[in-house]
Amino acid sequence: MIPKRYICLLILTVFLFANNPLNAQVWIKSFTAGGYDSNNKFLGGSEVLQLVNHKNMLFASVGYWEDANNIWYGGSNSNIGWGQINRLDNSSAAWQEDLFLGASYLRPEIIKQIIFTKDQFGSPLPAPDTVLISAGYSPNYITSIVTVKSFVRNDVNGTWGESQIMQGGFPAGESYSIRDIEMHIDQQTGLEYVFATVGTQGIYKGKYNPANPGKIDWISTAEFGPLSIRPLGIEVANGTLHFSSGSKLYRRIDGVSPSYVIDHDFSDLGATINSAVGGIRGLTTIDNPSGIDDSFLLMWCPDGQSQGTIYRLEPDGTGGFNRIYETKLSLLISSFLVGSNASYVLGAYNEFYEYIDPISNDTFHLVGFEANISGSGHPTWNSYYSGGLFAKRDSNGQYSIEEINGTIGANDTALVANRCYVASPFPNETALYFGGFDPNSNSSTNMAWVFKKNYQVNAIDDITKNENNFVIYPNPASNQLILESKILEDHEFSIINLLGEKVVFGRLNSQIETIDISSLPQNVYIIKVANEAFKFIKTD
Repeated sequence: MIPKRYICLLILTVFLFANNPLNAQVWIKSFTAGGYDSNNKFLGGSEVLQLVNHKNMLFASVGYWEDANNIWYGGSNSNIGWGQINRLDNSSAAWQEDLFLGASYLRPEIIKQIIFTKDQFGSPLPAPDTVLISAGYSPNYITSIVTVKSFVRNDVNGTWGESQIMQGGFPAGESYSIRDIEMHIDQQTGLEYVFATVGTQGIYKGKYNPANPGKIDWISTAEFGPLSIRPLGIEVANGTLHFSSGSKLYRRIDGVSPSYVIDHDFSDLGATINSAVGGIRGLTTIDNPSGIDDSFLLMWCPDGQSQGTIYRLEPDGTGGFNRIYETKLSLLISSFLVGSNASYVLGAYNEFYEYIDPISNDTFHLVGFEANISGSGHPTWNSYYSGGLFAKRDSNGQYSIEEINGTIGANDTALVANRCYVASPFPNETALYFGGFDPNSNSSTNMAWVFKKNYQVNAIDDITKNENNFVIYPNPASNQLILESKILEDHEFSIINLLGEKVVFGRLNSQIETIDISSLPQNVYIIKVANEAFKFIKTD
């Protein structure tokens, strides 16, 4: 018998979807910089750097580079104009300040949800600890010391604990820029670490310690580094930790004395890398379309002539990767903005974001960018196209361009750069949130923005089709889900949560496949296989 609470959950889920008939997609402005929250905290900023959904709330990291509210750029109040994490509690609420990083933290370099599964000794935790982590650096112009810290949210009381990652000397800037954080379990020692890319200082790691207010004990010396160019991405693929720096993709060799080797090098495309631009950007693990192993998706942006070229790296079977060209954004932009020439494209500020389109049910990857254009009459801001553009990669590896809030007008506030995107965490809306702006060393006071794209979709029951080819059981399920095929062909499958995020995926290699769902939280999910989709309930 199905427990009553899950019947109620299913009814509620169906109701939420069923009361949103298929209709047009609607853009809505969610955040405009320059106001105050309900606690009279100033909410400004020149850029929204990341968007993260965490425990049914939406969080945004906001920086003040080139913002005149900051005293470094002409401001008069030293208590405002520093990096913030802002929070949105529901779809109709107003944004609130959740964390003020403090003086000299110009921006939160990163905000990310990570999950600890082991303690500092390598023993499994009684239950995984899912936390929200941010990080940044603060230069002290009196002592000439730069301090790098991580900040972890206490979801019980809404406070943030901090841990020092390291300290070093001037200059600041790219030398200490933390662009990514990743979890990895060493396959030789069994120890679980959180890794942070700390600019040109190198790769730093820490262990979980619940007694630490910041929950992480960092090792103050780099595991690997220094580096000539700051890393812009760190990812786990095929059970192995990788990071990118300039033209090179590095792989960690696990063990008591870990080391790093170069797995792929883009130097053949140009030896000169502008460190501010970065080289390899947006390093993202994706399903390998040519096999069962993980592949990488990335954007190649070496210098001021960057065209926003996107490549896929597929494992070559010998420990390296084959490089596969996918598209060049400058060509797509010139076609989208008719008559324009995109002379410079910078994108993939964070990751390529994967989501399931609620209307088409297709899997897409989103990547935002900015473009320096000429020769068209399209509105520009300091030579950059004023509108917010992003590219969509479909499941066949084909790309298209879309514009946030429709075609921008000459008198509209400039958006310039789409940096981040995330599915709504709120149960009463099917939407994607987008954020961004990039000052590009120009005065940019109160230019940070967040828009959301609302979707109205068919009832959840409408996605189930042709159920005679596949069967799932038991339903509800607690630890294992059985997927049975009535046809002999192999098929990929994926389990999708109600935010449209793929949480489990694999391949149906036989007529009966047992899928481990023990790590999934209790909720309603959709399993998609071939062109069919089924809903099921995950219980304890």
